[in-house]
Amino acid sequence: MKPITLLILFIFFITGCDTKKQTVSTPPTPLIDGSVDDYKALGVEPINIADDVNLYVYQNGHYVWLAYDYPEGSFGTMDLKLLSPSFQDTINLHVSAQLGEWMLTPDSPRPDNANSDLWWNATGWTANTVWINGMDRSGEQPRFRFKNANARELQLSKDRFGRGEWKLKLMIRPLKGSDGEFFDTTYPAGSEMMVINVD
Repeated sequence: MKPITLLILFIFFITGCDTKKQTVSTPPTPLIDGSVDDYKALGVEPINIADDVNLYVYQNGHYVWLAYDYPEGSFGTMDLKLLSPSFQDTINLHVSAQLGEWMLTPDSPRPDNANSDLWWNATGWTANTVWINGMDRSGEQPRFRFKNANARELQLSKDRFGRGEWKLKLMIRPLKGSDGEFFDTTYPAGSEMMVINVD
């Protein structure tokens, strides 16, 4: 083998071993785990929407996240009314121990009980539900036991709901007040809608 060929092979070997992969750093995205710690780490400023209830809104190129914390002992289930560029009418996204969605038009089918087959039709979005945590067998009939996270989180696809102006209203219930009594809250109050510009 000629010296020049050996030199070229040696150069390829050295540069191949010395090449460092260049990676493009992308910001982390929140994990739907029932905590607002990810949003705080991302520097998201909370919006106070009720006593001890703070809303966090975050988006990247593909998704919008909504998260809110609530006082201990609350269930914090939600109906989210959303009007977005993908829909001519308002859609309702429901989060409790089950997920479901339906249009807010008079003839739109919606689940009328916990056993309905219309639950779990969430397309292009997800949320952390109130978790089933075993069975309570102390009474005559066994009943589900529930456990709740410290926060409720939703992740919504921009492909499904569109880009542009989103109008939202959150109805959160039940929340446990400092007096031990339960209450519901709606944000924004009245006929107003919260506006998010989704790019």
